[in-house]
Amino acid sequence: MGKKKYGQKWIVIWTSTLLILFFSYSFAFSRTVTQLIPTLTITEEYNDNYFQTENNTQEEYITSYGLGFSAGFLYKKINLYLGYNPEYRDYKNLDDRDGFEHYVSLDGEFNPSKYTNINARLAYTTKDDKESGETWENTAAIYGDTQFTQNTNLDYSHFYSKSFDQQLRTGTYNEHELNRATVGITNQFGKKDRMGLNFSYELDDYKNSNADGYTRYNPSGFITYWITPLNGLDSQIAYRNTDFDESFDDIETYTGHIRYLRKFSELFDGYLKYRHSYSQRDSGDHHIYHPSVGFDWETGTDSHISLGIGILFSEWDNDNDDSNDLFFEMDAYKIFHFSKRGSLSITGSSGYSEAGDDAASLGYNLYYKAGLKLNYQMQKRLSSNLFGSYQRDEFPESDIDRTDNIITLGGGLSWSPLQWLRLNLSYAHTDFDTNTSQRGDYTENKVIFSVRFIPSQPVWPTPESSRQSLENEIYN
Repeated sequence: MGKKKYGQKWIVIWTSTLLILFFSYSFAFSRTVTQLIPTLTITEEYNDNYFQTENNTQEEYITSYGLGFSAGFLYKKINLYLGYNPEYRDYKNLDDRDGFEHYVSLDGEFNPSKYTNINARLAYTTKDDKESGETWENTAAIYGDTQFTQNTNLDYSHFYSKSFDQQLRTGTYNEHELNRATVGITNQFGKKDRMGLNFSYELDDYKNSNADGYTRYNPSGFITYWITPLNGLDSQIAYRNTDFDESFDDIETYTGHIRYLRKFSELFDGYLKYRHSYSQRDSGDHHIYHPSVGFDWETGTDSHISLGIGILFSEWDNDNDDSNDLFFEMDAYKIFHFSKRGSLSITGSSGYSEAGDDAASLGYNLYYKAGLKLNYQMQKRLSSNLFGSYQRDEFPESDIDRTDNIITLGGGLSWSPLQWLRLNLSYAHTDFDTNTSQRGDYTENKVIFSVRFIPSQPVWPTPESSRQSLENEIYN
């Protein structure tokens, strides 16, 4: 209890200090825009399988009352946005979980020079329950890019997360910290000719001993070169070292590919590709030979569709069986605007690695993910959406031999009968199926209805549609 009170006290002091700074700047600079807006939100949530179990499912109703504040500070090359949302949650069946929770977020956009852009975000919650069904996450992130010369750019980022969530491998809930740092440099030496180097470092540390904890670093390089206006090549090489906290079976992986590109139009290329992967570990080496054919369709600045088909030839130096498997390559994101009122967003990806991010200890992993979301403006103040997604994870090593399938379907309505009043209704259905004994199948239905009172539009910018925001909504 003492730590919780200390955390709440720290949040109040931190928030008050930031607000004082915001208002101080607003008087100091005539061009500064500062805004403080209170909001009131009442939410009712129903879940027919709160603990996501196969048997003995638990229904739960949760009523939330939130009084939040948002503040914006805009001045020349600096934009800051602060959100503070205290909330009281009332559980119908799990009475011991009733209580207040506090959420604080701080977003910043900085342009320290003409050639440098930096974005930062902090998100903190006082929620610290460590019980099944509860999830929370505290994050801090910074992303930046600097243009060194007319043709050379440097990108850099750091992401930190401390969370309590459900583990893919076992279905149990665990607390862990994730640190991820990346840096990359790219040089463009022709209209479509590029080359670059990247490096990433990642640490996933569990509070209690866990087989999925790891440390990883990954240098890589790439080049794309068009020999003629219609014929080109691209290639990439990478090294990946994964060091497990609870195992001596660490993995070193060397990968590389080369593609022949044939341009059919300004936005459409076909390709022939060969990729090779070689992994070393104490339990046995692994070779993957992967020829494929496909196409790249650049549909816009931030959207593209890349599809291919090939065969994975796997050779193992252990008890795992060699295999020849058909594999569909997929990397797609596109928004189709079919009318002034409606749009369809699609996303999809596939891949394979010797140790995945979400269940590293399960070893060699193949995955497919695809989803879509349909948005439609039914009336001026009434909008709707429908979404669906499918995820498949395969862990084919002989001592694991596991396949997980997740189907998610849902939709929602948003109605603003008055400028200061918003009503939202959403529904989501999740079906999880697995062939492992480590965790059970489950289905879950969740309904959320909320009423929000907001006196005016905040200066907080409306987030632009992005692939990451779409996938966060339809996959999670």
